Amino acid sequence: MALRTAFSFLLLLGIAAPAHAQSGDTAIIDRKDIPPAVTAQVTCGTEPESITRRPFAGGFVFAWVCPGNNANYIQALVFARNESGEGATLLRFPQPPRKGEAAEELSNIRWDAKARIVSQLFVDPESRICRSEARWHLNGTPPNPSLMYWRETRDCAGKGGWKVLVNNGGR
Repeated sequence: MALRTAFSFLLLLGIAAPAHAQSGDTAIIDRKDIPPAVTAQVTCGTEPESITRRPFAGGFVFAWVCPGNNANYIQALVFARNESGEGATLLRFPQPPRKGEAAEELSNIRWDAKARIVSQLFVDPESRICRSEARWHLNGTPPNPSLMYWRETRDCAGKGGWKVLVNNGGR
């Protein structure tokens, strides 16, 4: 009886392990299995133990953890045609004109694969603009992010004082 219970437990553990490695369509890729083409694209200076990969915009997006802080989980996003990283390209996200160059990392990302939209929430209590929210549509394959929406406020809680800088397609 004890042997049968142990066998059942091991069988269950074997079934549960792949489920832990994947959440929906998102897979966790261990450092040793990260495609070299993906690694070559990231410039944020980290070597994470694992990254994630998800089907998105006609290929796969690899999300690489970059340095962050208590308020922000920062990631660089690399698009590739397939799971092995073929054609890997670091996605660059346009900012409002007064913000400068396109961002190579996003914070606190939300995904809408069906609509091909990536959103971010950024909080910096030490900055004059404490909180910003943005949304990009990923057009084409490979995707070219276009800025749809950007708003920001000095209110770190985000309860008021919002100023919309870009509104090309909604909230």
